[in-house]
Amino acid sequence: MLNNGGPRYKRSSLEKQMNQDVIWCVFILIFLCVIGAIGCKLWLGHYKDLAPPFKENDDTTEAFLAFWTFIIILQIMIPLSLYVTLEMCKIIQVYHIHHNVDLYDSAVDKRTECRALNITEELGQIQYIFSDKTGTLTENRMIFRRCAIAGADYNHPFLENESSASNGAVGHLSVAVNDQLLSDLRREAGGCDQGYCLSSGGGIGVGGACRGPAPPTHSARIQEFLLLLAICNTVVCSRHPHVDLMNASGIIEQPSMFDKREHSGDHTSSSTSQSLSMNDKYTRLEESRSVTPSPPLNTYLLDNKRKDSPTMNNYATPDSRQRQHVSALSPIDSVESSPTQEAVPSSATPTTTSTPIAAQAASKGQRPKLLNIPYFLKKGNNLTDEQKAKLRQQMQQSTGAAVPGTPSSYELKPIFEAESPDELALVDAAYNYGCRLLRRTPTSVTVETPDEGRLNYEILNVLPFDSTRKRMSIIVRHPHTKQIILYCKGADSTMLPQLTPVEDDSEQKVIISKTQQHLNQYAREGLRVLVMAKRVLTQHQYDEWIRRHREAEMSLENLERRVRDSYSSIEANLTLLGATGIEDRLQEGVPETLSSLISAGIVVWVLTGDKPETAINIAYSAKLFSPQMELLKLMARSKEAAENTIRCYLAEIERSMGEASASGDNRIRPSTSTNDIYDYSQKKNKTRALAVDGKTLTFILDRRSNLTKPFLRLTTYCNSVLCCRATPLQKAYIVRVVKEELKMRTLAIGDGANDVSMIQTADVGIGISGQEGMQAVMAADFALSRFKYLERFLLVHGHWSYDRLSRMVLYFFYKNAAFVFLCFWYQMYCGFSGTVMIDQMYLMLYNLLFTSLPPLAIGVYDQDAPYEVLLERPWLYRRGRVGRVYRPYSFWITMLDALYQSTCIFFLCQRVYNDTDVGVFEFGTVATTACMFVMLMHASIEMRSWTVLHVASIVLSIGAFYVYSLIYNTYCVHCFGLPSTYWTIQIAMSRPIYWLVTFLSCVVAILPRLVYRVTQTMLCPDEVTRALVSHKRAASREPPITGLSITL
Repeated sequence: MLNNGGPRYKRSSLEKQMNQDVIWCVFILIFLCVIGAIGCKLWLGHYKDLAPPFKENDDTTEAFLAFWTFIIILQIMIPLSLYVTLEMCKIIQVYHIHHNVDLYDSAVDKRTECRALNITEELGQIQYIFSDKTGTLTENRMIFRRCAIAGADYNHPFLENESSASNGAVGHLSVAVNDQLLSDLRREAGGCDQGYCLSSGGGIGVGGACRGPAPPTHSARIQEFLLLLAICNTVVCSRHPHVDLMNASGIIEQPSMFDKREHSGDHTSSSTSQSLSMNDKYTRLEESRSVTPSPPLNTYLLDNKRKDSPTMNNYATPDSRQRQHVSALSPIDSVESSPTQEAVPSSATPTTTSTPIAAQAASKGQRPKLLNIPYFLKKGNNLTDEQKAKLRQQMQQSTGAAVPGTPSSYELKPIFEAESPDELALVDAAYNYGCRLLRRTPTSVTVETPDEGRLNYEILNVLPFDSTRKRMSIIVRHPHTKQIILYCKGADSTMLPQLTPVEDDSEQKVIISKTQQHLNQYAREGLRVLVMAKRVLTQHQYDEWIRRHREAEMSLENLERRVRDSYSSIEANLTLLGATGIEDRLQEGVPETLSSLISAGIVVWVLTGDKPETAINIAYSAKLFSPQMELLKLMARSKEAAENTIRCYLAEIERSMGEASASGDNRIRPSTSTNDIYDYSQKKNKTRALAVDGKTLTFILDRRSNLTKPFLRLTTYCNSVLCCRATPLQKAYIVRVVKEELKMRTLAIGDGANDVSMIQTADVGIGISGQEGMQAVMAADFALSRFKYLERFLLVHGHWSYDRLSRMVLYFFYKNAAFVFLCFWYQMYCGFSGTVMIDQMYLMLYNLLFTSLPPLAIGVYDQDAPYEVLLERPWLYRRGRVGRVYRPYSFWITMLDALYQSTCIFFLCQRVYNDTDVGVFEFGTVATTACMFVMLMHASIEMRSWTVLHVASIVLSIGAFYVYSLIYNTYCVHCFGLPSTYWTIQIAMSRPIYWLVTFLSCVVAILPRLVYRVTQTMLCPDEVTRALVSHKRAASREPPITGLSITL
């Protein structure tokens, strides 16, 4: 959580624009009040001779009081109720998004979470998306696919259960064992096996004819490589998972009842439990972390194609046989259904399988990680006596000794819990090759190796991973030789420079060269690569370093930098052991989602810490890049090279665009607006993609380099951008500069703690609830379970939210302004005295009761297009992306429309009732009725879809007005000492002129807007209207009649 920049309040672009228009409403109100005050002063000055006696005639004072009277009467101009209605709309929108079944992930039983209620409309205006890769675009289920040891490449084939794991059936996968690696591992020193020979160039190759004796230390190199995989991590292992005292029926059992389930014959397990209890504090600390459970045991060794391979018992040491547990490289039966169900080992016959056990285990539902009970602890064990006897016989054949009825704890695979799926995959790979991590405490780590048996290494120091060093190390003391050894693993870009310089013709130089070739090959295949190395330290070297390191830890200034420098000083002069390639598959639906988002005009940035070759390969697989795109690469090693490359790309792009314009395109080329630049390049059908590495980003983001603006201008010509080797702080900084320099609305999506700062910096932050904990979700505005849901989330719900709220806000401004202007026109006929022609109760209930439902119907349930159309045509998202519904001038058009309609209503009523004896309240009732009907008809024109709720909002508004008026005018004889409105509405409704005026007012006031909408739809429809017409035609088109053949 060091990358957490702290929470901040977020406001949508629509809300910011709305607040500006509310300020304009305040100015309009003040302007009307000033006009009213001036009119009052002029009126009193004109009739000064008719002033009432015994009263001081001060025109200025009366005008001042009139100003504040108009403030009270016309205060509806400031739409305070708009904020209440807006929040209600957002809350209901969030409710429907949360309960949308299309955003529900049944595999993990998670819905979309809306943690921020005030930026739903921002989802419809996103212009830039910044996405993490691991765990966001990928499954974050690491599969150990390839490794290079001492220059030799070992491939690991696919397992049969990997296809089911991609659908969420298995959390993590065991590694498929490589036969050649096993053969090289158990080969005795000096022997020459068919696979590992010294090549003519001094290198080590796999396969082919033997050119000389194999290096005697190669088997030891493999074992040391596997040892590094097993201990250079923070993986915690336990013999049994946590067991609660609640049974399946929800009954809390007594500890004694639970103890009866355990087999008393396993004394080793008891001793292990006692030793683990001694480190209870450390255990609780590790269990509190965000961890990843261990994968199921591997059944690859039981494949029929391995029938001819020799058993691994021959490779076990005498010491390991005396301990009477299964040899480290024995084939292992497994229960594939759950990572916490333990396997019963058997290795006497490779053809032996555990199908009955696996079948029974697969039929059982998995419980949560902390509630799982080991398979052999369950009551009755679900095994028949015949199955138990068969298992006992198999174990006797494999170990050559009698075994108790239940396998001992050291015959069972521990439960691994890792902070990172990468570490879990490495530990599991080492385990399957016999280098088994058995126990870890703060001061020691216990492993079991094929040649030395069980060893307890003393942990001297753990140098944790950080985004600057991009590596982690562990310093241990060998229990037998007492050597101090530093094991280190990390990114190739930071590990290879730390290797000890070697001569060009040395064997180590050849190994390094071949390993680099393998790393490039792994990266081209889209694998995540890590480099493994070690360093043997003398006691003097270690003592000197630990002294300096403790001084760095005690420093008060630049603590982090000094500690990091101390780590780097000991992580030098390393000896290369090998490299690994881990596969992290893309999530289901990621390519389709990214393709739709790019088609919608959204610029997608993927920020990853992977090697550039790996990231580019995955970008093509995820359809972030397409073969039709022109790929621009920024891989500079100096500031000058980065600057020259950027300027060269910009000059070439702008030159080609200028030539295309001169060759036949007469449109004006944009030069300032970022949106215009992007849309212009889209129209040219010239799509580009940009890939930049972390080193170049360091030069670009340095303010002293003045490369940020040219780089951002270059990105505006690209549909997608890929940033490789990016650190968490670089991610957040990129988001911030895009917001500040390009003025773009940004969305950041990630799943880990290193994405928190980026998520909080963006306008909209989305957290993926994946394998790396809930830090990203807790810091985000919204939470999704899978990346594929982002398509519907933005293109459907985001589009709807922006369109609905934009039209609702504009309608709210219109209806308030129209009513205020109606009251203001009356002041010209009452001497600007501040009198209104309707009762005060109508002024209070106007927004609260009479016109409150149509805005809700528009803001919550209106749809300008169904979701099928929006998903089929992603480019419709442009309507919200460029803000076409609520433009800066939309407010003034709305004000002019309200001014025109109020003028038509008032002066039509005035001309009809002129020179009559109608009372002021009856005149006001007619004008108010006509105004309400005009507003409802205006809302009907603005509604894009008609449902029962839309009709109900109109009908209930009319009903509320008449019901209240009839009741109020019936019983209110002397309401609060004010002039009476008794029986006013009843008298007005009994006269035909009331209905005639209402009808004429509606026609005259609404006709211009209606004609405009009809003309716009028929002659120049927008993209949404065209898409709806096309969709309707496609839906109504009858399928052709097949099966008929007519011959003339």
